[in-house]
Amino acid sequence: MAQTTSGQRRYASAFKIAEPWPIAAPPLTTYKRLLRLGDQKILEGIARAQRDSQVPFLVAWFFTLLSPRGLDIISIILYLLAFYIVAKYTHRALLCPLSKFPGPRLAGITKLYEAYHVLIRNDWLENLESLHEKYGPVVRIGPNELHFIDHQFCLEYHKRPDLLKCDNYYGLLNKLLGGLASPTKHIQRASAVRPIFSGKTLARFTPTLDGHLESLYKRLNDVAGTEDAVNLTHYFWAFTNDVMVSYLVEEDYGFLRIFDLEAVHNKTRAFSAIDLATVLRCMPPIKFIFDTFPILRSYSPLGWLDTLVRNHAKPIVKSWDDEISHEGILIRMFNEIGSEILTIHESSQAIFIGNESLLSNLTFLLHHLMQNPDCIKKVRDELDTLDSGLYGHRIWRDPRVLQLTYLDSIIPPMTSMSFTLRLLEHDPELYPEPNTFDPDRWLGIDEDTKEARSRAVTFGTGTRTCLGQHIAHRVLRKTIACILYNFNVSLWDQKLDMTTGYRYLDTYPKKGHEGYMKVRLSPRFEHKA
Repeated sequence: MAQTTSGQRRYASAFKIAEPWPIAAPPLTTYKRLLRLGDQKILEGIARAQRDSQVPFLVAWFFTLLSPRGLDIISIILYLLAFYIVAKYTHRALLCPLSKFPGPRLAGITKLYEAYHVLIRNDWLENLESLHEKYGPVVRIGPNELHFIDHQFCLEYHKRPDLLKCDNYYGLLNKLLGGLASPTKHIQRASAVRPIFSGKTLARFTPTLDGHLESLYKRLNDVAGTEDAVNLTHYFWAFTNDVMVSYLVEEDYGFLRIFDLEAVHNKTRAFSAIDLATVLRCMPPIKFIFDTFPILRSYSPLGWLDTLVRNHAKPIVKSWDDEISHEGILIRMFNEIGSEILTIHESSQAIFIGNESLLSNLTFLLHHLMQNPDCIKKVRDELDTLDSGLYGHRIWRDPRVLQLTYLDSIIPPMTSMSFTLRLLEHDPELYPEPNTFDPDRWLGIDEDTKEARSRAVTFGTGTRTCLGQHIAHRVLRKTIACILYNFNVSLWDQKLDMTTGYRYLDTYPKKGHEGYMKVRLSPRFEHKA
């Protein structure tokens, strides 16, 4: 499934009562104008939307009053329920403000349309592209959701400081930093957590990160030059686990030291996490059950991480002393948040998302570098300018690695407005020749380069940017430097990978659809101490 960023309209986009609804969606310039309406029209729109939300119930009650007399209470309830369901879906399809926006009628009635394409067809991204080709730049993809491919407008809109998140968009994570709907609560939580990802903390973590890179190098060096394909996905997954777990709980679990890395990958990687998120988002009764019975979280992809973090958090809580200064990441997080459960869940979320994000970005970078040998040469030329006599093959320990240039109609209130990262990143209006791997587009100080960097959404946009982006930059730079400096690397079977659509580039893959980056690896140098 494509990654989709969703925000909500906090205020109503009011419309003229005396005028009929437009047949087609208004142009995007109208949407942009609606975001700047005056207070009076905003209040009118809010009142109108509140009335709209009551329509199904009032219609159902009206028809129930017209039903035959002498019915018992059970029959009345059943009549009311039946009429309510019919009225609700009729209102969604034909009467509500969003019904005037183009899109599949079924999508406007129920989120099960999205669930079908994610869970059954596994073609949600392709379906979004086809919908925009058919209906235009704005498509209704849910009862309360519009999807945009006017990405310049999306980037401007999602930078609003008062932007609300869709309250059910992140499923199990909706009470944590990344999924908090309220901008005020998000700012408060982010302020509490941000110091944990400060430059000082990262500097203190650098020796540990270098140790994990040494372990990765040794494991890769052991298999470099052999006749077998090297499954880099397994090596990267163990490496990212070591990085994220040791950063949060400050203990080295040694995933890279385990001989069977395939077993580590299969046991700890959460396949079909997107499926669960889709179920929780599209099927409210199931989300309600998960919220009512928190123990069900232990059976989710976050379960094993909750257990791991809890084993470290409980002793901290039990021996807590306000008079003692707290330096550890987990201790500081508990000190700032003040809740054991939230501390565990925030830490689990950070590890869970960090693992998959680092794996995805490392795989993406190495994939495109292997497709573009001239880029590899530029990276190596820069690395060769460093003093290899001081660090030897441990080029990642040189602090200058981090400084190398080349590595661097009408919208009602509370409507979810979303865009898809992949479609934005391949928009030729934002990025000329979007399918070309061109790191130079991000380098330099000219206006075009600055504009390209300002549109980057790798770590989010607006007030919702990822707090872990600095550790991600550090890990990605050092790891790519380690691999490209010490090894020659190429795809093991590019024709097969191309036939399967390079499935190893998929983030949060479905079970049975996961891909593995298998490469041919050989050492560049004979010395390896």
